[in-house]
Amino acid sequence: MTVTSAAIGTGNGTLSYQVSSNAGGARSDTFTIAGFSYAVEQQPAALANLNFVGSMPHIAAEENWTTTFTFVNKGSVPFTGRFSLFADTGDSLTLPLKFPQTSSASSLLAGALDRTLSANASLIVNTAGAQTPPVQVGSAQLAATGAIDGFAIFHLIPGAQEAVVPLETRNARSYLLAYDNIGGVVLGVALQNISTQPTNIPVLIRDDSGAEIGTGTLSLPGSGHTSFVLSNQFPVTANLRGTVEFDTPSAGQISVLGIRTTQLGTTTTLTTIPALSGAGASGGSIAHLASGNGWTTTFVLVNTGTSPAHSHLKFLSDSGNLLSLPISFPQTGAVSNASTVDQTLTAGATLLIESTGAVTDPLLIGSAQLTSDGNVGGFVIFRYNPNGQEAVVPLESRQANSYIVAYDNTAGTATGIALNSVSSQQANIAVIIRDDNGAQIGSDSLALAPNGHYAFTMGTDRYAQTAGIRGTIEFVTPPGGQVGALGIRIPIAHTFTTLPALAK
Repeated sequence: MTVTSAAIGTGNGTLSYQVSSNAGGARSDTFTIAGFSYAVEQQPAALANLNFVGSMPHIAAEENWTTTFTFVNKGSVPFTGRFSLFADTGDSLTLPLKFPQTSSASSLLAGALDRTLSANASLIVNTAGAQTPPVQVGSAQLAATGAIDGFAIFHLIPGAQEAVVPLETRNARSYLLAYDNIGGVVLGVALQNISTQPTNIPVLIRDDSGAEIGTGTLSLPGSGHTSFVLSNQFPVTANLRGTVEFDTPSAGQISVLGIRTTQLGTTTTLTTIPALSGAGASGGSIAHLASGNGWTTTFVLVNTGTSPAHSHLKFLSDSGNLLSLPISFPQTGAVSNASTVDQTLTAGATLLIESTGAVTDPLLIGSAQLTSDGNVGGFVIFRYNPNGQEAVVPLESRQANSYIVAYDNTAGTATGIALNSVSSQQANIAVIIRDDNGAQIGSDSLALAPNGHYAFTMGTDRYAQTAGIRGTIEFVTPPGGQVGALGIRIPIAHTFTTLPALAK
């Protein structure tokens, strides 16, 4: 190889270069070799005021997988975030990354990434690399100088299946996953050790009555990760429903994720199952439900406490009135039509309530509210029976000042929105629409009836300015009110998944 100047050379061979230690800000450059561009960045060794924000217990890249990371600055001033990737061993996981918001086709090979986001701006990062074995798996952590939040989207290339991984910001004493390994359904589990020290995680397994049926221990290295099929790791869970509890070690911190798969032709559907906090808030609301016209909504309620708890679940129409639904109880086979369900759950027990209808039945939509005198939490599973697609919505128990949904309406993808009011008064919800640079491109006010519900598709039903672009939409909680918000991502393949509402 002949180097003809400091920046240009010709021929074949090896060129070595050395980069000095970096005590200042981030540095970057781009190399072009044989027409291919390669970005190189050097992060500073330390960033002032950088604090841990949260973790993503699982990521998957290459072979048949891509993962898209979405980060949002929820603040009114710029903040810097540091995103770090970890292998199963706890070492840095280096992956090729692309940035779809830029025109550059070059990728960045990195195990950590520093970026400064303008006020209210969004950052999208895609994993890249060869779609050949082996799959690269691991976990991720986010630290930031301010209010940066986010989530990840898994994409399984065969079948174009997708599932969302929210950023885990809790540090709970334990986490519970509800499993349902009946009828060909499979639960995958991922865990991350956030601590830099090795740890042993106690595991407690229960059936759906709350009875203990097994125990175990999982060992992880510092910053390490593991993932497995629950019924393979713990065969006692095969063909059963129940919960599996992962206890946080003393002075440690972990994060947990469930991935529900069901067979769909030559591929499988994917959706993530939220980890319930063992000492989590009780009750909450679901911003959307759908029954009939091919749709099934399954409510999964879990008593995470240590004593029996009564639960009261009610279904509500758009106008906030009680909504009668056809319901069934898969664990007993009982069926009825009802607008409310009252059940007492023993400690550790799981209750399934299903509402469905044929494709020819009218579509019933609305929201739901759960109250309890104990620690009952849960989620719902949407399923569109004609194509078998599923998506999970966690029970909303937060009472945030506002909720932000990141939308991506590029490449034929659509974003659905559902809102509900948890108040006996009319809710006038202020709406702020921004592009991915953080610039405001619209505003609105939506009026919801007391305990009302409203659903729409961005770009078509409302807010035409969001068609074909990325950004965020913010829903401001009215004074004295309480609302819930939910996003539904609908790619062109109709492999829909839910988008988390980021609390502000």
